[in-house]
Amino acid sequence: MRLRTTAILATVAAATSIVLLAGCGGSASEASPSTPTSTIAARQAAGQGPPGCLPNCANANLTYADLQNTNLQNANFAGANLMYAKLTGADLAGADLTGALLVRANLMRSNLIGTRLTGADLMNADLISANLTGADLTGADLSRASLANANLTRANLTRAKISWTDFTNAIWGSTTCRDGTVRDRCIL
Repeated sequence: MRLRTTAILATVAAATSIVLLAGCGGSASEASPSTPTSTIAARQAAGQGPPGCLPNCANANLTYADLQNTNLQNANFAGANLMYAKLTGADLAGADLTGALLVRANLMRSNLIGTRLTGADLMNADLISANLTGADLTGADLSRASLANANLTRANLTRAKISWTDFTNAIWGSTTCRDGTVRDRCIL
């Protein structure tokens, strides 16, 4: 019975790897029973670096992805699941993260200049010292996120949810505030 259970679990793990790889631009031929179930982990273990879905990772499941210090400029992550992703120091300038799930993602010191984060869920995300110059955060959920020391110059925060958000020492300038007014410091 124990041997049969082990065989069933190995089959399920292999099938999961195939689905995850195919869902991120990979192919079923890349997967094997020994392939890790995390798409990013599988690609990194194979020495391939960033996910194969680049530059179009729209709707991809990249939960727990480790993309620290990675160049992701102009990539499409619209609707992608990046919950718990490690994006510390990543260059996401000009990327599209419209409607992306970034709950508890670590975006510390990331370059988010001109990034589209419209409707993105950044609840509990770490954006300490992130550069959000010109970023569009219209309707984004920043509840309980930390934007301490973040640069919000020319960022658009129209209708953003900011309950319990930490803006300690954030840099403001010509920022579009939640109410749609442009100010050098938003009244939160």
